[in-house]
Amino acid sequence: MSSPKKILVTAATGAQGTGTVHHCLQAGHEVYALVRDTSSEKAKGLQQQGATLIKGDLDDPESLEVAMRGMNAVFLNLPAQAGAQAAKNVITAARASPTVSVMIASSVVRAGQHETFPRWGPEWSMYNYWLTKDDVEKYVRNAGFKYWTIVRPARFLQNFLPPNRNIYYPGFEKDSTFRVAFTPEAKIAWIDARDVGVVAAAAVSQPQKYTGRHIDLAAESLTIQEYANKIGDFMSMTIKVHYYTDEEIAAMPSTIMADAQIWTCEVPSDDAAEASKEFNLTSVEKFLQENENLLK
Repeated sequence: MSSPKKILVTAATGAQGTGTVHHCLQAGHEVYALVRDTSSEKAKGLQQQGATLIKGDLDDPESLEVAMRGMNAVFLNLPAQAGAQAAKNVITAARASPTVSVMIASSVVRAGQHETFPRWGPEWSMYNYWLTKDDVEKYVRNAGFKYWTIVRPARFLQNFLPPNRNIYYPGFEKDSTFRVAFTPEAKIAWIDARDVGVVAAAAVSQPQKYTGRHIDLAAESLTIQEYANKIGDFMSMTIKVHYYTDEEIAAMPSTIMADAQIWTCEVPSDDAAEASKEFNLTSVEKFLQENENLLK
């Protein structure tokens, strides 16, 4: 490994951020966690691990410029509600720093391929989502960093943990049923969001090896029923799967969750698991084992 570096981790209290903090600390780097509230329990947890907390906001360019001082690397990850401007703010501040040479950005599998998607167009509920992901990647590639790496994770295993599962799998608490728009035969690529940090740490430690790469990231591919069976084993119960009908989807107040699942079937990413074999990633079973106390 090269000498230890100072890395600033944005969105540090989220799953990808905490994973990046953990793996970069394990690799011997100095980690600085950008957080909006340094007194929050999640922020304090990062501090206890060995990270230095820096108060800042992705929508506050001045705070980002201060946070970048003396940093060698930056991990860019946008919270769900943030737009491309937040990414531009981070990149602008990083480029203004004379010490930042490494940029690692988290995106999503199949980013940049949106014009080939079957239902691509302004009327699609995911239209702006994919444009934003593409914009962020372009900002990173074109900013002029000496080293840059883009990580493209697949579907997060964390989506089943509370409180997320109330959003992604509505009604599960009531009758232990996955209600989904996936097709029964679709192989879905799954990843522990914290494992984005495995790649981030590698890219900080060996920037020459990982620069210029777009890395699809998935631990394994399973159908939704196979995934439900694995979860059921840990919960000691039978988990059923209900596949939404077209009529049920049409009646939804918002179809974006269903559209995202339909997209997963239309644009499969099961090859991401094969492409990720160079990294030591968390298997589905290991993830469930580690989070067993949250499953019930």
